[in-house]
Amino acid sequence: MNTILRLVHFVMVILLVMVATTGCTREVTQTDPAPQVEPNQPPQPQEQQSVSPADEQVKETLEELWSAIIQQGRKTGNTHEVVRRIEKQDRELIESISTEKIVMRRQEQTIETNVVNRFLETPAGQLVSYETNVQQGGNSSSFAGQVSADGYTLTITTTAAGRSFSEEIPWKPEWGGVYAAAQLLENPPIKPGQTRETTALAPMLNQACQIKYVAGKLEPVKLLDGSEVELLRVSNVISQKDKPLMEIPMWVDLEGHTVKMAPPGPGMVIYRCTQDFAESPIEAIEFDLAAETIVPLAQPLDGVHTDKTSAEYLITLKKNISPTLFPTSGSQWTSDLTKKSLHLHLIALRPETKLPPQLSEQTPPTDADLAASSLVQVDDPLVQKMATQAKTPNNEPWKLALELEQQVHQAIQQKDFSQAFASAAEVAKSQTGDCTEHAVLLIALLRAHQIPARAAVGLVYYDGKSGRGFAYHMWTEAWIDGRWIPIDATLGRGGIGVGHIKIADSDLAGGGALAAFLPVTQVIGNIEIKPLSLE
Repeated sequence: MNTILRLVHFVMVILLVMVATTGCTREVTQTDPAPQVEPNQPPQPQEQQSVSPADEQVKETLEELWSAIIQQGRKTGNTHEVVRRIEKQDRELIESISTEKIVMRRQEQTIETNVVNRFLETPAGQLVSYETNVQQGGNSSSFAGQVSADGYTLTITTTAAGRSFSEEIPWKPEWGGVYAAAQLLENPPIKPGQTRETTALAPMLNQACQIKYVAGKLEPVKLLDGSEVELLRVSNVISQKDKPLMEIPMWVDLEGHTVKMAPPGPGMVIYRCTQDFAESPIEAIEFDLAAETIVPLAQPLDGVHTDKTSAEYLITLKKNISPTLFPTSGSQWTSDLTKKSLHLHLIALRPETKLPPQLSEQTPPTDADLAASSLVQVDDPLVQKMATQAKTPNNEPWKLALELEQQVHQAIQQKDFSQAFASAAEVAKSQTGDCTEHAVLLIALLRAHQIPARAAVGLVYYDGKSGRGFAYHMWTEAWIDGRWIPIDATLGRGGIGVGHIKIADSDLAGGGALAAFLPVTQVIGNIEIKPLSLE
């Protein structure tokens, strides 16, 4: 059974860890470290649904597979997949259950993530319902989706920090889930030179995505045990509304089963393996993700976070990277686009800044940029309490935004890397975290004062012990005086300079909030940045 869609969330977890820990330049302090997982300690038993609900009867187990997640040559996680034919209310369905675990360490703190997915589809691969449960540290979240009787609506319920939010998204009866994507590869097995496409729901993304498999040639591939076999190289492109989110190289056998894949991330490779190896001890390896993923610079960029007000960078693109990955948005625009390079222009944007023609047409906020969501609990009591502490009146939005930026900067004193992405309510309670937590709490406080706000993700200039260059980062954009103005509670400098390069933004609404951040994975090892001017 193909594992690509079920492992998309692991790529997401790695991305969020990178965003959460690599671009933040404040000194790390720890007063209460999270519990540690010792290396070589056997993994705790993973909960996997083995008993079907009362209205379901298991008719046949079709497949059971195990995989190992390898980083830096060591096993940092595992997956277990079971595909069964069941009967539910006199209807034959295909049940796909996957359980995944990954453990990594950052700043001597352990980030452990456990994910359980359960999909129900028709034998033809049409999605009926799904559930995703995520546990990370002491926090848990879940997503549940149900296709309407006519097949044209998918209702998604997202639960985090004890709060649930439901939304309806358009759907089509022929769209599928993980079983449908697997059948695309396996039934019949894909062959060299073939291209196959379908539309299916991707776990954790909670969106209908276009799934394309492009088969290349047979090539020798080294496996975990050191042996070498001939496998078919297939490129898996996951897109949404024709915009590529990620591309994953994978190698499949003659039956179309995925044997190896290398998703975006610092040295991650996933292998199909035996149950014994999958269940063998997991090592929580320490990662310096900034060093692993930073876009290096030879010379320092003095003043980009303080006194510089404009900058121009030459960005050289490597394999399969589109220049449209860098949007004209907020305080940046592009020029001189070619297939292999672009010029990126940035200004230190403030309410009084005269907008250049390229930024004169700013996309106005939507209702979601003011609303509460499963990640941005604007009406949470602790969030509301923090919001009321602001002294600046609402009729001075820029001054108020800067006060809130400083409030969050000062409130989050403890750097806790045990979470990749906590919600605003969780951050207001724990007052711990890193740049993702700074950004999401600031968004909630701004919205509590009726200032539209959203998250921005991309690269930030960093010069520290992990190196010098542009590292992954997340910050906030506030809609003030007819423009999206970036502010950064992690740095707490009263707005940003010209050291932030934006790749994507999100209102963090609904189950698919995090899908907007996937394009960041495309720049890993695939771009070079050269400063052309700083003023």
